[in-house]
Amino acid sequence: MGRFSRNILFALFALGIVLRVRQYAACPSYWYDEAYLLLNIFHKSYVDLFGPLRDDQAAPPLFLWLLRGLYQFMGGSEWWMRLPALAASVISLLVMAPLARCIVGPLTPPSPLGGEGGVRGCGALWAAAFCTLGHHAIAHANEVKPYALDLLMTELILLAALRCQVIVRSWRFCIALCLLAMLAPWVSYPSVFILSGASLALLVHAFRHRHTADNKARIILACTVGGLTALSSLILWSLAVRHQATSTLQAFWNASFLDLSSPGAAVTWIGFCLIEAGNYGTREMGLPVVVLALIGAASLRHQPARLVLLVGPLLLALVASALRLYPLGGRLLFFLVPCLWLLVARSIDVLMQWLPVRMRWSGWILPAALLAPALLWAGQHLIIVTPRCQFREAFTYVAAHRQPGDVLWVSHPQVYEVYHGRAPDLSAYSSPTQVEQAARTGRLWMVCAVAGSQERYTAAETVRRVKASSCIVIDRCRFRGVEVALYGPPTSLAPFFVPQTSP
Repeated sequence: MGRFSRNILFALFALGIVLRVRQYAACPSYWYDEAYLLLNIFHKSYVDLFGPLRDDQAAPPLFLWLLRGLYQFMGGSEWWMRLPALAASVISLLVMAPLARCIVGPLTPPSPLGGEGGVRGCGALWAAAFCTLGHHAIAHANEVKPYALDLLMTELILLAALRCQVIVRSWRFCIALCLLAMLAPWVSYPSVFILSGASLALLVHAFRHRHTADNKARIILACTVGGLTALSSLILWSLAVRHQATSTLQAFWNASFLDLSSPGAAVTWIGFCLIEAGNYGTREMGLPVVVLALIGAASLRHQPARLVLLVGPLLLALVASALRLYPLGGRLLFFLVPCLWLLVARSIDVLMQWLPVRMRWSGWILPAALLAPALLWAGQHLIIVTPRCQFREAFTYVAAHRQPGDVLWVSHPQVYEVYHGRAPDLSAYSSPTQVEQAARTGRLWMVCAVAGSQERYTAAETVRRVKASSCIVIDRCRFRGVEVALYGPPTSLAPFFVPQTSP
């Protein structure tokens, strides 16, 4: 690797760490999706975390155990609960470069002046750039969710499998892949698809090299990885997954299961699924990412083992989705994003070789255009971190202005319970009539999550009932994603507060 390549990689790695640590250091408030999971971490024992989880949550046991241990020793602050996701995301930055080299080639970017030298392998730099600037990769690095571990497990399995294909007698990588087959599903549920794809890829590689002396070892390794993955998955299903696969989750993700109503509907669904995965890996560049990924896959037709390794997990996940065993939508697609990044990097490398020698510099235009929206977002992100919902700030405001006898209603009581250790007086689970009556007879504080410029309230019926009643608005304050309002009867003797907005 040349000095120019090393400098670029170092700059990308440094930028990726800064972007992730910037958000982590801002310490934004927990939002409701994190709170749903945290209540299980705070109140369930290690054994109970194998069973059904509160609020229809699903997460791998080892991830839950890690958070439970941190909570017992360090407490439930945002700093500690988000640390595993941050560490996993930073490690994934380190792993992407050697992984991309295995798929694309040595990191030797083209000279801006053109020429043959330094053309092969430049796509690997773009794979590292996708990982560095991926907006969801950065967001999941600071969430109490297992998605950052999904990314890391995918990269580690792909890297170990690729090294085993090249150096089958290197026991270090063989042992690493077998350990991942046993443990990765307990850290990341979708790693089962990556491991199964790795096992199939090793079998394909063994078939392609069936006349070599070490072919028997290749077959044994492929069968061992597949067998350990199947055994680990069966144990995991019986102990944890079957308890977490609730009917509520099935209904919530219903649109994310493969549409089998007709062949045309299935093809259309798969197309939109791939574009959604592309959008998740880049910033609204899903369609060009999918097109480039198809070109990258076609370029691997003479390397079927690597093609199966990168495309096989998607096909297996589609089968699981058709059987309604795993939904493919939104954040649950994140484990496939590294495969897309690598295929796009391969495509960029191939397309650049097709260019005339004097036009090789123009090969930078396409990937730069793909990364431009993400780069602009990253620049803004370095200046200011935008939290999802400022529940913590809203609760602080209410506590500073609340009077004895005031009733508190919270749209997502789980967040309040995470911060205060108890449920609020009323919540979105209370009947709208009960909440309206509380506002008519006394002072009622309402803390409600609000989405979008059209003010889509998460407990719309309750908010509408209170607003339509004869109550008056005593105080109102808006935080990011949250509205705080104080209601009272017209005869309320409470002092009038001038409506405020958060800074």
